Order: sequence, then structure tokens, then C-alpha cells
Amino acid sequence: MTFRIAAFRACVFVVVGVGAFFLLAGFDLVWVAGVQHGGLREVYVKNGQGMPDAVVSVSLSPSTSATTLGTHKPFPSVADWKAQNGSLWTLSYVGKLKYTDQMADKNLQGDKCRTGSIGGRVIWSCGDMECAGGVSVCGFSMGPAFYGTSDPMTVDTDGVSNPDENLFARAWEGDPRPVAPQWAWGMDTSNVAEINATHGVAFVWEIWRGASDGNHVDRGAGAVSVTLGPNRPVAARVGPLLSDAKALQVGLIGIMRDGEYIYSYSSGGPSNVVVGRVRANDDVFSPSAYEFLRFKEQTWERTGGIISADARDYGARTANAGGRFGCAVYGSVFWSDAWGKYVLLCNIFMHFTKMHVADKPEGPWSAEYPILGGVLGYGSHAHPEFGTNPLYFSQGPNGPFDVYKITTNFPE
Repeated sequence: MTFRIAAFRACVFVVVGVGAFFLLAGFDLVWVAGVQHGGLREVYVKNGQGMPDAVVSVSLSPSTSATTLGTHKPFPSVADWKAQNGSLWTLSYVGKLKYTDQMADKNLQGDKCRTGSIGGRVIWSCGDMECAGGVSVCGFSMGPAFYGTSDPMTVDTDGVSNPDENLFARAWEGDPRPVAPQWAWGMDTSNVAEINATHGVAFVWEIWRGASDGNHVDRGAGAVSVTLGPNRPVAARVGPLLSDAKALQVGLIGIMRDGEYIYSYSSGGPSNVVVGRVRANDDVFSPSAYEFLRFKEQTWERTGGIISADARDYGARTANAGGRFGCAVYGSVFWSDAWGKYVLLCNIFMHFTKMHVADKPEGPWSAEYPILGGVLGYGSHAHPEFGTNPLYFSQGPNGPFDVYKITTNFPE
């Protein structure tokens, strides 16, 4: 039978159409999840005949990337995208994000929810979650995480009575404790990117919070190791923060795994988006291992640490007029196998969701493709784990999450 590899080409594969295929007797077909370790990719295969799952290691070219595979229909220009809404593409409102068990009955809601995955298991990492009616109904959590289901509209909250039971990123034991009037830690958290089949990484921006006037104190950027617990994803800080409070808020637009690297996308720089990368291993916990994309030269520089938030020499490029991205802190970045492009989706002014596309993780990026306007929304996050045509995305804030989907029909 055949296995399909969506994003990588190995020397033992035959490239056919939009995928790479090889034969292995006894298994049925599938969409494969896997991770790359240097020149090997471990492929984790779910079969459809009740047989044991397979783990296959195959040799890869060091330069392999998602763009080496496949044939795709030409991606439309921004002008055609704008003019042919309804034919080239459609936007549909799907409904409110749903939950299971008690959280369904109590109407869990919040600020934002991102998705990532480890070993094919979807992880929803969320922010400022409570039930309708306020904190007295089911408590409050600044940053819980949950497993997904096979349905992009439903989060697995079985057994959860308070979202803070699933608190995800936490302070490290060596972190200084909050100083009055602040009394609590907060962790603004990125999506999860896979390191291997059992471990992933997410980035946090640590703050002190809790003052009666609503102010907070920035502390800095950190990285957490993510593992798959029996009932919930588990995050653990490994050592101190990566930076101080003057540094870039690493990965809060989004992060993704591509080839040997974890790529991070952060607000800042002359274009309003800074791209960083670090090898997808324990280097994620070492500030000196990070590289950032220089704006003028579009080359990578190992800077010796996380760059400052106001650094002007680093940034991605966009064809937007004025050379700036219209993104406000949060978004998603991912490879679309359906479109044959890297996609950066974000919003601004709580009303305008748009995306940019590129052929490489660092860009250069297109001008913006408008998606949704005139609708109150915050933290627009794509959910590519459920496919990219249609592509689902959700947005808050401070209530039930609205879910939309983009469906494309590009001509040959």
C-alpha cells in the first residue's frame, strides 16, 4: 500500500503528482505525521486496518524543505483575490467553538486559542479563559491548554471543571516572585511546534500581573518543553528566561517547524514582523543559538541572544505599500500543502483579518490578501492541523470564539 509524505522528499521516494510515495506491505494509506532529525525523518503512520502503527526512518537531503514537493495551481494575485471573492475563494462563518463535558454546559470562552500538534495530536493553547457568567462559574485561567478532537469545531475538555486545572506554561522555580501590587504570574503563550513525536516547544512572554489598576510588569521571553500527558498537554520551563523585558516577544505572532528549524515570528523591526530561527532540538533553550533575519541583506545572523524589541536591523519583507505588515502581536504562520505556500495570517485594529504568502519561511512575503473586515475580532488564529482547503481560523475576544473557514477554487 502507499504512504504519503506531505512535506518532505527522501531519496528512496518516487515523487508523484502532489506527494511523495513509497511502498510498504501490509498497511493502508494515510496522511503521515513525522519529525525530522538532521538527515533522517521519522514517519509515524496511522493505518486503517487495525494493525500496529509504523515508525519508518528515511534519509533526507539536508536542504529538503516543504517547497521541494508537489505541483499546485498558481496562487492568485492580490488584485484577482480582491476581485474574485466568491469564485476564486469564499469565506464562510462556521459557528462558535465548542467544548465537551462540563465546559460545554458552562459555555467556556475566552480571549484567543491557537493550535499546534505533536505526533499528530492537536493541542489548543488558549488565553484568559473562563465560563459565561464570570469567574464564579468555573474559575479562570490565563493560559490553559487542551487536546483537540477530529472536529476543528470541538475542543476536548472531558473531565475539566475549572480551566486552570489545565494551566499550561508556568513560571520556573528560579523566577523572582511578583512584587506588590502585582501578585500573579502571566504567560502569554505561542502555539506549539513539534520537536519530535513526543516533545514540542512553545514560547512565552512572562509578566507579573494582578494589580487592581490592571497594569502589569513585563519580565521577558521564555521557552517551554511540551509533552503529551494522559489527559492534557504539559509544558515545563527549562531554566531561566531567554531574555529580559526589553527583548522581542518571541513567537507571539506564531511559530512553526520547517526542516531542521523552529521559526518564530514576532512583532517588531522596520517591517513590524521579525523572523527568528533555532535548530529544532535543545538549542531552543539557549539564547545564544538563535538567529534573526537581517532586514536589509535578508541573511541570517546569530546575534548572541534574543534581540531587543526596538532593534531596527532585523525584519521580514513584504510587498505591502510602505513595506510594513499590518499585524498586531498575534497570528499564525504555517505551510499550506493545498496552496503550495507559506502563510502568515493575522489581524489588526480588532476588525481586519488578512494573510500574506511566501515561498520560503523567511519570505519575502506578498502584499496582504484581505480575508475578513468590519467584524469585531482579536487574535485571529488559523488551525491548519485540520487541513488548509478549507482553512479554519478562529478569533475572540472575551466571549465565545467565532470560527470561519476559507475555501479556495484556483484555476489551473
